[in-house]
Amino acid sequence: MVYSITIGDGRTTEDLVEAANYGYCHSQVISDNFPTRPFNGKKAREIVLITFDHPVSSEEATAEAGKQGLVRPYYEDALYFGIDYPEVQLEGPVAFLHDPWLGNHGRRDTICLWNNAGRRELGLEGFDDLWETNYRLAFVREETSGH
Repeated sequence: MVYSITIGDGRTTEDLVEAANYGYCHSQVISDNFPTRPFNGKKAREIVLITFDHPVSSEEATAEAGKQGLVRPYYEDALYFGIDYPEVQLEGPVAFLHDPWLGNHGRRDTICLWNNAGRRELGLEGFDDLWETNYRLAFVREETSGH
């Protein structure tokens, strides 16, 4: 399934988190760590979720996504996706394998949307950990025009 979003509307990270109305958001998902970029205005994106039948590394998942014509997402994709498709994370976790953020304890983190007892949450998970089979990994359909 393909999910269409539009990023780059000028909102801050805090604005986007608030608009998604999460029950919980990791305290480090703030503009200081994840500043929204302007992208020269609004930019349409197509998010594709892929799954695996075995635990995978971020590198393995990215390589498979590339074979399907998909590229790694921006962290902004996760923020807008959570606003536009709140029900998707209730069906199971969605991880966005964007360029990882170096967390406070030296772990390279990536944004993940999940639920806890029906409560929608936005968190950070280790980019270098294995992604279990219940995770759907979000990638972006590569743009074919406009370059």
